[in-house]
Amino acid sequence: MNKDRIKSLLEAMCKGAFEREETIALSLLSSLAGESIFLLGLPGVGKSMIARRLKMAFKNSTGFEYLMSRFSTPDEIFGPVSISKLKDQDTYERIIDGYLPTADVVFLDEIWKAGPAIQNSLLTVLNEKVYRNGEKEIKLPLKAVIAASNELPTEGEGLEALWDRFLIRYVVKPIKDKYKFLSLLIDSPEECTIPEELKISEEEFNDIRIGSRQIIVPHEIGELIFSIRTTLEYARENENAPVDITESDLVEPPYVSDRRWKKIMGLMRTSAFLNGRDKVDLSDALLTIHTLWDNDDQIYSVIKLVAESLAANYKRYQADIYGNIIGGERHTRPIGELLSPDGENYTFMAGDEEVFVNKQDYDSLKPGQFRYGVMTDDSKLLIQDETTGLRIRKTIDGIAINSFSYALKRSSKIRSGSIDDMMAGVKKEMKHIEEDFASLINDNIFLNSYDDYPFLHHAFDKMKKKTLKKGY
Repeated sequence: MNKDRIKSLLEAMCKGAFEREETIALSLLSSLAGESIFLLGLPGVGKSMIARRLKMAFKNSTGFEYLMSRFSTPDEIFGPVSISKLKDQDTYERIIDGYLPTADVVFLDEIWKAGPAIQNSLLTVLNEKVYRNGEKEIKLPLKAVIAASNELPTEGEGLEALWDRFLIRYVVKPIKDKYKFLSLLIDSPEECTIPEELKISEEEFNDIRIGSRQIIVPHEIGELIFSIRTTLEYARENENAPVDITESDLVEPPYVSDRRWKKIMGLMRTSAFLNGRDKVDLSDALLTIHTLWDNDDQIYSVIKLVAESLAANYKRYQADIYGNIIGGERHTRPIGELLSPDGENYTFMAGDEEVFVNKQDYDSLKPGQFRYGVMTDDSKLLIQDETTGLRIRKTIDGIAINSFSYALKRSSKIRSGSIDDMMAGVKKEMKHIEEDFASLINDNIFLNSYDDYPFLHHAFDKMKKKTLKKGY
């Protein structure tokens, strides 16, 4: 699936839908990932409109909408019982044509008002995409379920299992921008029409699901997700203790099951695939802000946690920061672990060339011999760029590989240059780091622009202050 085509599809779906771009984008993404979305918002903010536009994104699709009440019956959702089959064949079977089991896109408003019988059937629908109609098990054509309400499920009413099935939870707010609001009041509404060539076919829908599973999850993304998970678990187990390194103030930390984490990763993979990438990046990880909270008291805390975790992930760029600190020389991180698989050499990357330093030579060097150089927090060495051939020798400053000297030491307390120069270098590098991250966000078609996420700005500002305070 071409990224430009998905982008054009989203633009068509969003036409005339003021401040609903992200909501529509997330609804499309959730459907293509095989997941469901819940919209929390007051009446009249456009929740049903979003569902209708999502239906238009698929070729030959059918929709089903229903406003729940405490008097709603399964007949109204899944179809009436066939009296003739009950009478003639003694078979309990519903007439499902025109009801939820035959729809591609389903919108269920005020879902928490549904009774237990409806809830139980919906669980099977959301879990397995099947409906048991009498003795038959029907595989549903279902592509998307959008549920909505102006409230969250009440604790103690047995709604937890159904609530957990909605991977994305999104708060739909009234229009904020003055001119968009006035345009809504004064102008005639723009009709949403989607060209047939932009619509997603059944075959393409299946190809997206298959292709998304092939997307690579880089190590740093796995580490990021694990750190967020660890933070949540720590906060749940130590509610009266100071919260982890992110310093986020978690209120009633949510429980996120391993199953839910797997679904979250599937969502991130789908985002990467539809953005035309072969691997997940940090912009995809921002989607987790819509997947981790259980109640509205947790929303801000989850957003803060994810933002600070994303900013902290950029510590991998400290190699460049350190390079500025020691005088502007170019440095690069080594590849692999500190010690090579054979246990006899240390492994580095010099330019595009893999370099091995004999362990015995390295271990014979004493920290007191070195005047400059640096080692990363993960105990991996930083070395200068580019060599040709390979000739290793010990020097008074460290190790020489051909004509390049690699100064090695265990701390970075001794630096060259003035403090002002070093701090200026750090500030410049930190600015570049944030700009690089912003470009990732701006390039992701399922997210708003970086400027629309003030909590990310705050997280990076906080990281900058911490970095400068430590005096790297």
